[in-house]
Amino acid sequence: MMSDAFLEPLYRWLRSVAEWLLASSTMGSWVGVVERFRMVEGIVVATLLLVGLGLGAFFVCVCYATELGRQTRFLARRERLSNARLTCGSRLPGMVALVDAVNAEIDAADAERVAALRAADEFSRGLSALSHDVRTPLTGARGYLQLAREESDPARKDEQLAAADARLAAMSGLLDELFSYARAADPDTPLELGPVALRPVLEQVLLGHYPEFEARGWEPELSCGDVVVTADREALTRIVENLVVNALRHGSGPLAVRVHPEGEKDGTVVEFSNPVADPSAIDVDRLFERFYQADASRATAGSGLGLSVAAKLAEAQGMTLTAHLSGPNLVCQLGTVPN
Repeated sequence: MMSDAFLEPLYRWLRSVAEWLLASSTMGSWVGVVERFRMVEGIVVATLLLVGLGLGAFFVCVCYATELGRQTRFLARRERLSNARLTCGSRLPGMVALVDAVNAEIDAADAERVAALRAADEFSRGLSALSHDVRTPLTGARGYLQLAREESDPARKDEQLAAADARLAAMSGLLDELFSYARAADPDTPLELGPVALRPVLEQVLLGHYPEFEARGWEPELSCGDVVVTADREALTRIVENLVVNALRHGSGPLAVRVHPEGEKDGTVVEFSNPVADPSAIDVDRLFERFYQADASRATAGSGLGLSVAAKLAEAQGMTLTAHLSGPNLVCQLGTVPN
């Protein structure tokens, strides 16, 4: 009982002191100080955060600038024929992808350069061989003309002049093939595509070479219905002409020309097939290359441009021209555009 009597007045006194403190201006000042401190603390934290972000961004920019500068200096000092590749000195976002893309372009440029050098070397070798083929009939023609000047027998003179004329005709044919290749390889060569009946074109070319077939004892075979294709008539005729001439020059047996309609979507396939003396000597993957000849000695007539011209003209018309060996036969297939 005495403790309760003592605690109750103490409690009332403490309560009154607390109420006085809460009501006093001093306490309000302290509360204001605390609130202002919290506000300042928030401002400081926000400022530090912004400063940190700014420093981080500045550091990243410096890293990017340093890395890009290093790569720029490398590319500026890199020798054009060097195999050196760009390296990445950091793992910054996007930098690895950039380095890979630049190296891919360098590799592509190097591959194009190597391909161009090989093509130039091949062209130089082929042109040298072609110049030899042109000089040979020209030299022969000059020799026969010289003999004709000194010949007193009219019959002998006529023979020598005829021989000289044949040599000049062979040289003219070689130059015509070279000119035809230049035209066929020119992307600006105008072509007028339209519906062309295939059978008359094949018959016209085969009949034009019938004396040559007859001299060899060959009977050409033609199997073609009423097929119409989309093509430039003159270019299509030249393709067929070159394929038939190739069969006559390098074949060892009769030529068979067969047309296989493949439907409206797949177009038509024209197949030229005849046996060859030595199938193993033919590289079908190179058959349509410029100046390619299976006979390394170049003993056969021709410049090695006929099939290249045919392939270029076929490509210009959206056609395909392929070749394969089927036993002793060389088979060339011309895939035409459906009409």
